[in-house]
Amino acid sequence: MRKIFEEYVESADYKISVFFKELRSQIEKWFSEGSLAAQGCDLDGEIQITNYNPMEKFLIANFLEPIVTGEDEEHEEDETYHRYRMTFMIRIDQMKGGSGEEEQQMQDEETGEEPVEGDSLEINKILLKIHQFSENNDEMGELMEEVDVEDIKEDFIIDKIGQLKSKSEGEGDVDDNDLKDNIFTKW
Repeated sequence: MRKIFEEYVESADYKISVFFKELRSQIEKWFSEGSLAAQGCDLDGEIQITNYNPMEKFLIANFLEPIVTGEDEEHEEDETYHRYRMTFMIRIDQMKGGSGEEEQQMQDEETGEEPVEGDSLEINKILLKIHQFSENNDEMGELMEEVDVEDIKEDFIIDKIGQLKSKSEGEGDVDDNDLKDNIFTKW
């Protein structure tokens, strides 16, 4: 049987590359004109897109957040920073097929045709890791979570950074204010 036309199929690497380029431009916008820029956060170097191995693709952004106390507002040259490393990871083997993949697989089994590699692959979930470091480069905390691609917005990232900060500041400290279950009033 002779094929008259062939279907164009984008490879998983190409889809990830396009996705990461769009995400990189979003992140750059967050730090140049978004809420993160308004909070004084700055990118620390270039946003990197790397491949440590063929099955995992990474986008890594390092940034600085100034530590501001009431006294520090006047002395900007003496500012101290918390450093953060935000990593987005996509595993090629965990990419989900688009609509019609199961139907196509059943048709391929019936006709004996081999399925095409990368056919209808979609990026639905991504692994987000955020590391927080002190000004001495000591790791203060880590947040790791699998998130939906649609959730990756500036407000979502700010919320995750807030969760990480509250977790790292609360570690090792005993919170004396958390005694609500042990409060008794005497009348």
